[in-house]
Amino acid sequence: IQSLYQRYLNESQNPESSISPLYYSVGRISFVLEITPEGELANVVDLREVNGKKLVTTKVIVPEQPGRANGIKPFFLSDKAEYILGHYTLSDNESEQAKKIADARSKFAGSKTLHEAILASSPDTTSLAILAFFAKWKLDEIRSHPQLQAILVDLDKGLDTNLLFRVLGERGFAHEQETIKTIWRQYREQEQPDMSSSSQCLVSGHFGEPIAQTHDIKIKGVRNSQAAGAALVSFNAQSFESYGKSQSFNAPVSKTAAFGYATALNHLLASERNRIVNFGGMTVVFWADPSPASAAMEEFFEEFFGPSQANDAEQASLTANIRDAMLRVRDGAAVTADMLPDANKGFTILGLSPNNARLAVRFFWQGEFGNLLMTMGQHAADFNIVGQGERFADTPKTFRILLETLRVGSDGKKVGSVPDALEGEMFRSIVNGTAYPPYLYTHIINRIRTDGMINRLRAAIVKAYLIRYGRIQNIPRFEEVLSVSLNKETTDPGYRLGRLFAVLERAQQDAAGGPNRLNATIKDRFFSSASATPAAVFPNLIRLASTHTSKSKYGGFREREMGEILDVFDPENGGFPVQLSIQEQGLFFIGYYQQKEEFFSHIKSNEAPIQIQVEMEMEIEA
Repeated sequence: IQSLYQRYLNESQNPESSISPLYYSVGRISFVLEITPEGELANVVDLREVNGKKLVTTKVIVPEQPGRANGIKPFFLSDKAEYILGHYTLSDNESEQAKKIADARSKFAGSKTLHEAILASSPDTTSLAILAFFAKWKLDEIRSHPQLQAILVDLDKGLDTNLLFRVLGERGFAHEQETIKTIWRQYREQEQPDMSSSSQCLVSGHFGEPIAQTHDIKIKGVRNSQAAGAALVSFNAQSFESYGKSQSFNAPVSKTAAFGYATALNHLLASERNRIVNFGGMTVVFWADPSPASAAMEEFFEEFFGPSQANDAEQASLTANIRDAMLRVRDGAAVTADMLPDANKGFTILGLSPNNARLAVRFFWQGEFGNLLMTMGQHAADFNIVGQGERFADTPKTFRILLETLRVGSDGKKVGSVPDALEGEMFRSIVNGTAYPPYLYTHIINRIRTDGMINRLRAAIVKAYLIRYGRIQNIPRFEEVLSVSLNKETTDPGYRLGRLFAVLERAQQDAAGGPNRLNATIKDRFFSSASATPAAVFPNLIRLASTHTSKSKYGGFREREMGEILDVFDPENGGFPVQLSIQEQGLFFIGYYQQKEEFFSHIKSNEAPIQIQVEMEMEIEA
């Protein structure tokens, strides 16, 4: 809440910000009622904008509109049609129709009373026109008034049809007139609480400030939360209260701070740049402290975790600088102050999810952006593996990583959905630099064992999990074994057995005349068992390989590859391991994958024929 309130203070000082000032909030407006100075409805203007094939409402800063769950609660100068016009929808049931009409009349009467209470003593033209409108408006003509015929269909659909006033001959909306703004501010400031509710504000630290008994501004825009909005702070039962203090007096927050944090959060949730709508069951908002590069920091964060586009050339350039700095972190290069001049600026991430009429804080991170960049760069380094290329875009997105845990159907499409909890844990591990979820690793290992498919992304997941697990648990073995590309120096049994299986498979393919010549290879029959119980499988595979190498043109080369790998398995010490643990199975899969990539890279660069020819000539000379 302190971070959000500081965000509000920073944004309110920015002349280009669209954040609403004190006693105001952002409303979604559909229509403007243009009235004469005498209060007659002269015209209705549609403010909605075309977005694709839909008409969407326009965001306008209006007098503050707190939440209203039950009862009649009108808003000042901007409200729904039932409050401003007494509108009601039609029904075939007479009793239901009568109830709708009575409800609409009550809401109109409440709105009329509110406007008379606020504007009665004001002699300006705008106030007199609004008061005249409420005095002259005939509720019986709501469905027959000529100026409403064009929008009556939209009103009957029950769409989000909030209305505004504009007085003909004046610039701007009625609530934007200076006299009205002064009247509204004075009206709100008169709503002072008892002195017993004045205390030190826990957010600002100021003494003697009026404390908000309830935090009236509801938070809107959190996915799957109530349409009317939800509360981030609320005490709605005695079990939550203490020391004889009721409602929000339990946690004294001043009215100013309560308005500020709620306004800042609603502003972030309505933004297109500062939010990720659905991430692990959360709605995530994020923001950087004010600086020349703050927009680029936010752009980069969104780009890393989801699709995004820079708003202009300058911002795109700054975002590219941050991306390059992260790639340097990934590759182990130094990042100097001139490469990232605002690295010491603060950055905040907040994850929210609905909980009935309230919001639950699922995730919160705050620190220097440079530290966040380091953890994101470490994530990119852990996932960096041969075959993925060198571009930033090849650091896999979180949702793409987690899709690999799903089963592949007969049509080649993923079956099922990723659990929100797993996606949330993955997000936390990336931002905090902690261990990746064990569920992710075990599922990928089981998927590889089941379908035998080990693509670049699956290999990257296995490598990233093991290398980070080893780093956190102080097991240097994993970092020593695992590298971006093939590691021929390591003597790790699991890794070498994976390499050996790739060589044996290649020897079988060579004997058949090349890849894709066989309906099934040893991989289709023995891959899973070889990775789990190598002692029971590899002796037979090696005997079979002798047949394959004798038929292959390059059999001698494959035999030397097998010999180089097998020199660490001493028959006197038991030869092949009887069983591999789930971590060693991961090393097996990485060894297999990287050895296959080594074969592929030679073929792609036309190095293989030359290398094989040199090896054969050396053999003949010997």
